Amino acid sequence: MKGIIAAHSGLRYIVLALLVIAIFNAIANLKSDKYEKKDKMINLFAMIFLHIQLLLGLVLYFMSPKVQFVKEMMGDSTLRFFTMEHILLMLVAIILVTLGRKKAEKNPLPSARHKLILRYYGLGLIIIFISIPWPFIYNVGADYF
Repeated sequence: MKGIIAAHSGLRYIVLALLVIAIFNAIANLKSDKYEKKDKMINLFAMIFLHIQLLLGLVLYFMSPKVQFVKEMMGDSTLRFFTMEHILLMLVAIILVTLGRKKAEKNPLPSARHKLILRYYGLGLIIIFISIPWPFIYNVGADYF
């Protein structure tokens, strides 16, 4: 289980980096009349790594002692965070990124594609950043790796 925790914790930095790259790529190309293969691949890889992160997270969700459906869950900040808040916010963010990419790929206008990626990936990134158990924000026993 420690290996899965390490992979899930370490992969967060790759996911964050790919989302930031996709967002900056969208900003750089907002005025462009081009949506090239490079743009499509950046957005795709950000989404793929986010889905891999989801799979690792789901494995942890069903194995972790920090996830417990007990009466005291709502009173314990660690149990509440990992049992409800973290997974709910991450699912919302993953759905936003997935929908954003799908809508962007269907849109015929390149500038509109970049705008959709910027909006959906940007909102997803904000939600992800808020719901990561950063050691300097939450007292939930998480670490940087």
